[in-house]
Amino acid sequence: MAVSKAGQQVTFSSANSVLVSADSQTTSDAITLSSNSVAAQITLKSDHTGVSPSLGDTVDSYILYSTGDPDGSTADEFDTSGHALHLAILDLNIEDPAQKTVDIPVSAKSFKIYIDNNSSASSITCSAEIYETIVS
Repeated sequence: MAVSKAGQQVTFSSANSVLVSADSQTTSDAITLSSNSVAAQITLKSDHTGVSPSLGDTVDSYILYSTGDPDGSTADEFDTSGHALHLAILDLNIEDPAQKTVDIPVSAKSFKIYIDNNSSASSITCSAEIYETIVS
């Protein structure tokens, strides 16, 4: 039995990062981990671009899981944003850029990352990478 490590960039319409407008949300492309994955982490990063952060400049990140097709419509469906698993809140007024790594469960078929920019005035650049442990 061999153990390996693998990184995978989270993409947003095939881009490695996304500029999220003030008081807006976005969702990543779907991510599928190895079927032999036994553990995974995600590193979330948010960065102000060119302006000083202010109070309330925070970004919430969530994971939208899919276990397939619960209603038989022949397409994978993902958790809705209002019922997603909260991963982290990054406060750019405390630290800019802000970065946090958290463990994520690996049992779901696939998932997407949902980002909510809570700033009332600033666009924030967000990115993420998945790092998994694979047993083969």
